[in-house]
Amino acid sequence: MKKVLLAVIIVACFSSAVSAGLTRVYVIVNMDDAPIEILEFGKSRGEDEDHISSGVILKNRTDRDIEALAITMIYYDAFNEREDGVKGISTETLYANRQRSTGWSTYGEPSFVKTAIAYVSAARFVDGEVWKADTEKVIETAGNMPELSFLSGAEMLEIEKE
Repeated sequence: MKKVLLAVIIVACFSSAVSAGLTRVYVIVNMDDAPIEILEFGKSRGEDEDHISSGVILKNRTDRDIEALAITMIYYDAFNEREDGVKGISTETLYANRQRSTGWSTYGEPSFVKTAIAYVSAARFVDGEVWKADTEKVIETAGNMPELSFLSGAEMLEIEKE
C-alpha cells in the first residue's frame, strides 16, 4: 500500500510540474516619443495549446485620435532563443487621451515561451500622419532593461524583425 501511495504522489507531482509550464515574464518596452503607451501586457484568455495569445491595455498619450496602430510582440523560449513573434495591427480608433484593451494570437506553443516582449511599432493619426518606432532606440532601450539582459549582439536584432 505504501508503494502504491508513493507512486501516486510521484506521478501527481511529475504531471503537475510538466503541465505547469514555464513562468512567463512579460516585458513592456515603452518609448518616450511613442504616441501610445502600453500600460499592461500579459497572457490573453484565448491562449490554447496551439496559439500564443497576448493582451495589452493601451493609452493614447496625445490629444489626437489614432485610427490604426501596430504592436510588436516577440516571444523567447527557456533558452533565450526566439520562439515566435507577431506584429498586431488594429484599425479600431484609439481616441485622444483614452485607454482601451486589445490582443493578438500567433501559432506557437505557449508552454515553451519564457519571455514575452511588447512595444508600439507604429501609429496612424486620423489626419494621415504616421509615427514609426525608431528600431535602434527600441533595441537600445530593451538592451538596458535588466529583464532583457540576455539580449545582446545578434539576438538584439530579432526585436527589429516582424
